[in-house]
Amino acid sequence: MFKRHPGDAAAVGQLALRNIDDHICFTADEAWAWYVLPTQLWAFRSDTQREQLLLGFGDGLSWLSGHRLHLRVTSRPYPTAEWARQLHQLTPKPLTTPGAPTWSDHMVEMQQHLRHQTMADKEIYLGVRLRSRPASHRVMAAITRRPTYIEHARLLPDIERVTETMALPGLEGRPATAQEMEWLLRRSIALGMPSPSDLSPSDDPRWEREDLASFTDQVEYAAQPLGRTVKLTSRGSNRVVERHVAVMSVGRLEEIEAPDPSHEPWLAHTDRLPFPVEWSAQFDVLSGVDARKAIQHKLLVVRDMQRHFAEHDLDEPLALDRQARHAREIEDQMTRGVDVAATRIHGWFRVAVAAPTEQECLERARKVVTSYRSRRVTIEHPKGQYGLLREFIPGEPVSTSAYKRRLPMLYLAAGVPTASSRLGDRRGPYVGYTAGASRRAVMFDTHYATEVKETSGLVPVVGGLGAGKSVLLGQLVYEAVRRGIPSVVLDPSGPLARLTALPELTAHSEHIDLTTAASGTLNPFAVVAAPQRSAYRTPEALSEAEVFAAQDRKLLAMDVVKMLLPASVDALPQTSLVISDAIRATGGERTASLWDVVKNLENLEDPHGRIVANYLRDMSELPLSRLFFPSADAPAEQLGATLTVLTMPGLVLPPKSVPRDHWSTSEQLAVPLLHLASWYASRAVYGRSMQDRKLVALDETHFLGEWSAGRALFTRLGRDSRKWNTCVLAASQNPSDVLGMDVANFMSAAFVGRIEDEDAARDGLRMLRVPTGIGYERALASLSASRGAIGFREFVMRDVDGNVDKLRVDLTGNPALLEALNTTAGRDSAPATGDGDDDEAVA
Repeated sequence: MFKRHPGDAAAVGQLALRNIDDHICFTADEAWAWYVLPTQLWAFRSDTQREQLLLGFGDGLSWLSGHRLHLRVTSRPYPTAEWARQLHQLTPKPLTTPGAPTWSDHMVEMQQHLRHQTMADKEIYLGVRLRSRPASHRVMAAITRRPTYIEHARLLPDIERVTETMALPGLEGRPATAQEMEWLLRRSIALGMPSPSDLSPSDDPRWEREDLASFTDQVEYAAQPLGRTVKLTSRGSNRVVERHVAVMSVGRLEEIEAPDPSHEPWLAHTDRLPFPVEWSAQFDVLSGVDARKAIQHKLLVVRDMQRHFAEHDLDEPLALDRQARHAREIEDQMTRGVDVAATRIHGWFRVAVAAPTEQECLERARKVVTSYRSRRVTIEHPKGQYGLLREFIPGEPVSTSAYKRRLPMLYLAAGVPTASSRLGDRRGPYVGYTAGASRRAVMFDTHYATEVKETSGLVPVVGGLGAGKSVLLGQLVYEAVRRGIPSVVLDPSGPLARLTALPELTAHSEHIDLTTAASGTLNPFAVVAAPQRSAYRTPEALSEAEVFAAQDRKLLAMDVVKMLLPASVDALPQTSLVISDAIRATGGERTASLWDVVKNLENLEDPHGRIVANYLRDMSELPLSRLFFPSADAPAEQLGATLTVLTMPGLVLPPKSVPRDHWSTSEQLAVPLLHLASWYASRAVYGRSMQDRKLVALDETHFLGEWSAGRALFTRLGRDSRKWNTCVLAASQNPSDVLGMDVANFMSAAFVGRIEDEDAARDGLRMLRVPTGIGYERALASLSASRGAIGFREFVMRDVDGNVDKLRVDLTGNPALLEALNTTAGRDSAPATGDGDDDEAVA
C-alpha cells in the first residue's frame, strides 16, 4: 500500500483506476484506452524521412483533438535470459574443451555483463481519454463491481475510431495487451525499482477493483512536504529495495526547429544519459478552431495597446509589433493551415529519475537540467513531489496546474518520443551497443542472413588505419568458433593468430604460416576446390560446376603468371596471347601446375613464349615461389580444424599509390601470394557440406579487386554464400575497393569504421545505403575521435534488416579476448605487428 512519512502533508489514497479490461481502463469518472507505439529509427536518415516521420506523428495526434492524452515513455531491461536461451538453442554443437570454460560458462558471463550495463529497450505507451462516465454508468458499475456491457457498447464506436487513428503512419500504434498494461502499472507505481519479475500468470485480461491492490501492496511511499525526492521502498521477494525518485517538469522552451539537423529530438534527448529516465506527459489536444479563441483574445489586447499608442501620437514598441505579427501568423495557421500546423496542445511534461540514494538522485536530476540547457529548454524541479510522482500512474489526475505548457502540435511532434535505436538481429552473440542517440545492446548472428533472411552472407568491414577492423573480425570469429562453426581466417599480418592460443580454442585451432608451408600449397590449379558430388542433384549440374571450376583455375593461373612478370613484359600485347595458349593447354585440370604452363610456353612456336617462360623460371628460384611451383605432388592442407588462421609474416604489400613499375621483387611476389591465399581459404567453403555453417574472414581484400581472379573470387563467394550457408567477412581500407568488385547486391550487412577522406566517406555511406551530401560524411570522420585516449572503437553498422546506427564494440566482458586482440604499439606483452591497422584496444 501507499504510505506517507509522518511529516507528509499530501493526502494518500488508492489508485484512481477502478477496473482494467484488456487495454481499456476505467477510473471513477473516465474511460481510457491505452496503446503501444513502436520505436522509430532516427539515426542516419535523410531530412525528408525525418520530416515525414514527425509530420505523421503530429498529424495522427491531431486527429485526436478533443481528447486528453497521456504519453508514457519507459524502458524494459534487455531480456538477457531469453536471449541466452535462444542463442543456446541456435548453437547445437558448441565447442567443448576439457579444463577450459564451457559454452554455458561463457553465456553466463555475457548475461552478467549485459545486466551490469545501462541498456534497455525503450517502450512508448499512449493513453487516450475516451469520454467521461455518465452517472448512470457509474451507479451500475458500483452495483455490478465492473463496467456493464451497455457501457462497453457505448464506448465501442469511440474505441474503434481511436484505434483506427492510432494505426495511421507516424503512430502505427496497437492496443496494449493485458500483460503490457500490467507491466506499465507495476513500472509506474514502483518507479525506479528493479524490473518487475512477478507478473500475473493468469491470462484473464480483466483486473477487478479488488485485484488492483496487487499493484500497490508491495510499495511504500515516503515524502517530506517540501522534499526534493520521494523515497520508495519495495518489500517483495524477501528483500527490501529502496529508491529515491525526483520528478521534474518542462518549463519555458524556445522555438524548436523541426526537424533539427544538429540534434536528436528533444523528447528523446534523455536517451543519451547514462541512467534511465522516465517521461509522463498529460495534455489536451485542441483543434485550430478551439485554440484560436485564446489567440484572438491576446490579439485583441495587442491591438488595444496599439490604438492606445496611436491616440497619444507615440511610436509603438517594436516588440509590440512583433507580437501582433506573430499572433496574426498563428491565427492564420489555425484558420487555414493543415491539421498538424493548426492543432495546439495544452498540458504538462514530467521527467523522473531514480537512484539508490537521495544524493545520487539529486545529482542525476542536475544532469538532466544541465543537459537541456544546450537545447534551450528549461527543466524545473518543483515541490509537491508525491503528487507529481503519482501522475506517472495511468488514470491518475494532474496534481498541479503549475508549468502548464501551451505548444503547437509541431513542437510535440518535433520531440519524436518514439525515436530510438534498433540494430542487430537480437539472436546472435553480443558485439557491442549503439552509441548514437541511445544505448541499446547489439547482437550479430553470422548466419542470420543466410538461414533466416535467405540472402547473401557477404559482410564487408572497412575503415582506415587504426579503425579497429582486425579486432572486430577477431571478436566475430571468436564467437563463431565458440558456437562450433568452422572458421578460416586469412590475416597476412598475423595478430589474429593469437586466437589459436586461447585456452578455450587451442585444442580445436590450427595456425598455418603459409611462408613455411609445403611446396605447392598455393598452386593456382590446386587451391580451387573440386565440386562435391553430394552438392549437386543431377549429373548435368555437377558437370557444369566442374566446367566453371576449370575456368576459375585457368583465370587464376593467368592472373598469377601476369603478377609474376615485370610490368613492362606484361604490358606487351603478345604476352597475354602466349600465356592464354599455354594455360588453355592445361585444360584447367586440378592436377596441373605452373611448371606445366612453363613447359607449354617453351613449346610454343612464338618466340615470345620462351621469353615469358624464362622470366617465370627466374621467379621460381625465389624462396617463396616454391608455394606456386611444386617440387613434388604434395597434398594441400585440408583445413580440418574448427579454427584455422592463415598468416604470412614478413609479407610486404606494395602501397596502393606506388605504380607497379616501381614495385620491389618482394612486393611483386606478395600480390600473387595474397590472391592465392584468399582462394586457398575459400576451400573451407567448398570442402564442407552445403548445409553446415561456415565462416571465412579475409583481410587486405583491397588487393583482390585489381585483378580479375580476385573479383571472380569475391563474386563467387557473394553469390554462393547463401546456398553454401557461409558468412564471408571481408576487411578492406576503402569502401570503393569492395564496391568496385560489383558485389553491392551481395552485401547483407556492413561495418564502416573511421574514414577521414570525404570521397571515401561518401563511398562508405553508399555501402551503408545512407543518403550522401547531408553531413553524414563528418559522422564517419568523427568515429573513435580520440583514438588511444578512449580505449574503444566505433563503427557505423548496417544490419541485415537495413537498420543503420553507430556501434561501439564492447569487449570489456571478455578481458582475455581483449588482451589477445590488443595490439597497442609499445606494449611489452603484445608488440605491434603488421601495418598497424588496429594498433589500439577495443573495449
